[in-house]
Amino acid sequence: MTTDKSIEEIAQEYISYMKILEQAGSFAVFLSDRFGHYYYVTEYIEPPQELNIENLVHPDDLEVVRRIDKKVWEFLDTLPEEEKLAYKYIYEMRVLDRGKYVRMIYQTRLLAFKDDNFLAMGMIDLAPEQSANTSVRFQIKNCLTDEVVPFTIETATDVLLTPREREILALAKEGMFSKEISEKLNISIHTVNRHRQNILEKLQVDNIIEAIR
Repeated sequence: MTTDKSIEEIAQEYISYMKILEQAGSFAVFLSDRFGHYYYVTEYIEPPQELNIENLVHPDDLEVVRRIDKKVWEFLDTLPEEEKLAYKYIYEMRVLDRGKYVRMIYQTRLLAFKDDNFLAMGMIDLAPEQSANTSVRFQIKNCLTDEVVPFTIETATDVLLTPREREILALAKEGMFSKEISEKLNISIHTVNRHRQNILEKLQVDNIIEAIR
C-alpha cells in the first residue's frame, strides 16, 4: 500500500505483531526498509548492521541470489500497485552463522511503499535439509491464493558462462569429446577447445570432469 505515513511510522505499527510472530516459532524476524535500516530484529541474531546479505551469503550462492533479486524486481514492475504486496519471496541458501555456513530459509514480504522506499518483513529459519551440495532454491508465492509463480533459477554456472559455453558443457556432460562436439555444432575443434578452456577458467576448475559435477 501507499500511504501518507512515513515508513518509520508504519514500521512502529508492525513491531507488536513481529514480537507475537517470533514467539510463535523458532525463527528470527525482522523489519527493514529498502536502504538497509532495521526497525526490528530478533534479539538473538546478529546486530542489524551486520545483517548484510552480501556479507552473509556463501560466495558460491551470492551471484545466483543477486540474479534472483534482479528478476524479482522485474516481476514486481509487471504488477499493479495493489498487487505488489500480495507475494512473499522464499529463498533457501547457505548463510554464515557463528563462523560456519548453514542452509537457511529466508522469507520476505513487502508491507508498504512510500516514495522511493518500502517496508519489508522477513523471517529466517534453519532449513530442514543441510546438504552442502544443494543449490539455491527460490519460490514466489501469492499469500492470498497460495499460487506459486513459475520461476527459473539460473545457477552460478548459467550466470558465468556464455550460451555457447553452456551448450558445450552440456554436450560434454553427455560424454561427447571435442571432435564429436565440433561435428554436432559445426564448429572447429580449435573453437571447442578454446571454449572448454574458458569454461575451466571461469569455473575455476582443473578439468572438464570437475566442471560438469
